[in-house]
Amino acid sequence: MTLYKNRRFFLSMIIAAILFGSLLFYRTMFYHGTFRSTSNTSEWKHQVLNANESWMNIFQNQKKIGYTHRSLENISNGYKIHEETVMKINTMGMAQDIHVKSESTTDMDFAVKDFDFEIISGSFNFTVTGEIKDNTLYVQSHDRINQLDRINQSDKTNQSDKTNQSDKINQSDKTNQSDKINKSEKPLEIPLENRPYLTSGVIQATVAAGLKTDQEMILFIFDPSTLGQAPATIKMEGLEDIGVGGKKITAHKASLSFKGAKQFAWLDDEGNVLKEQGLLGITLLKTDRQGALDGNELQASDDLTNLVSVKANKTFDEPERLTQLMVKVSNIEDLNLSLNGERQTLRDGILVIEKESLDGLPLKLDSEALANIDNRYKRPDAFIQSNDPRIRSYALKTILPTDTPLEKVQKLVAWIQKNIKRQPVVSLPNALSTLENRMGDCNEHATLLAAFCRAIGIPAKIDAGMVYLNGRFYYHAWNVVFIGRWIAVDSLFNQIPADVTHIAFSSGSQELQLDLMGMMGRVQIEILDYIF
Repeated sequence: MTLYKNRRFFLSMIIAAILFGSLLFYRTMFYHGTFRSTSNTSEWKHQVLNANESWMNIFQNQKKIGYTHRSLENISNGYKIHEETVMKINTMGMAQDIHVKSESTTDMDFAVKDFDFEIISGSFNFTVTGEIKDNTLYVQSHDRINQLDRINQSDKTNQSDKTNQSDKINQSDKTNQSDKINKSEKPLEIPLENRPYLTSGVIQATVAAGLKTDQEMILFIFDPSTLGQAPATIKMEGLEDIGVGGKKITAHKASLSFKGAKQFAWLDDEGNVLKEQGLLGITLLKTDRQGALDGNELQASDDLTNLVSVKANKTFDEPERLTQLMVKVSNIEDLNLSLNGERQTLRDGILVIEKESLDGLPLKLDSEALANIDNRYKRPDAFIQSNDPRIRSYALKTILPTDTPLEKVQKLVAWIQKNIKRQPVVSLPNALSTLENRMGDCNEHATLLAAFCRAIGIPAKIDAGMVYLNGRFYYHAWNVVFIGRWIAVDSLFNQIPADVTHIAFSSGSQELQLDLMGMMGRVQIEILDYIF
């Protein structure tokens, strides 16, 4: 069986953490923005909210796939907010237990002061922390040895232990602080133009500020899973009858529009969330602690990779042999995506992707050409830790000083092919975790190759989009590296250059992958023509 025929198992949606965050927009993202077109806090008419907690079950197509717990605590001159979500996510036929935790402190108007966001999945445990100082958000990333393996092992050896998994994780964190193994040396600095707000407190902020029917807030969402920011609108839509716990309740409906995706929440008169409705048929319903933790084990979600794929109107036996592909991409005109790139051009509504030539590449990189490349593609960041000694060591041991830039990339891709197990991962993709765990899907492969390349002086981007397989287009991530010219490289499929069925909708850095959120479930791709 060829590599091409093996692709389906290894494909992943673009960064599952983005999708996860989009489904639970009140729970896992951060925003900074304005209220009624002003960032002047003196115009906020906020009231003090009392301490409370809530539990919600997470359903997809009537299957319980998770639960979430939230608590609000009054502290001096503000609040402390804690969120914890447990889900069983199915990607590429593999079900994985996902734990997402966040803690933050806020001002009285719910402007965030600091946060700690953690996602635990299989062997991966990654944390992003942030602190606001002088209108600047300072972000640091941490790698940790996963507590979940110990928890699962404890469950196997002590079946009588009925303590819920959420409590176990919290206790494990208290007793195993030494398990933090990697921490970025220098915080990433993100300037903020307006007061920053925590999305898990957005409902409380709107309630405290007195947002009424037909009023809306213009926000800039910051997602810790990608460190990306983008404008969003939250609006109070009016009253609507819903069913909760077998009862009919008249609730206040709120909507959030973000990157072309629209999601909803329903609140009672006190501002408590009764129901949330996200993408891909996922719904959250209010319950109590017993209703969240008791009962049967969680069921896996529908296969999210297949759910967001797009059926192709033509099929190819050997797409790697194509030299040109012409497609019409529709139903995303309102998303303002930039489809023009190094190897693809939008002409009169038709997207033309050309396979790059490797002929004429230089023996070494020109210093003047390098100087003209955006520093973002040459330096480390919170997920692409190209300055870490381990990343640099593996990269430098893999290549020779006399290798051409192309030969260096070929050797780095060969190392990844040999040493990184191809396995679906639902986590925050970052180079160090991938190197430590030696496994991952397209996202992990792309971040690791980007880190390797930048560590040895080769600029590298991450492209995100869709790729063809067996009659369908699937979400995927790959690299574009500068080796005299920008060349698309897929380290998962061992392609230099990547074949022309790689259609890029986002190019550059990880935060730009937020652009794909509005595409999911709506984009249409029509193959018009192709050349072998």
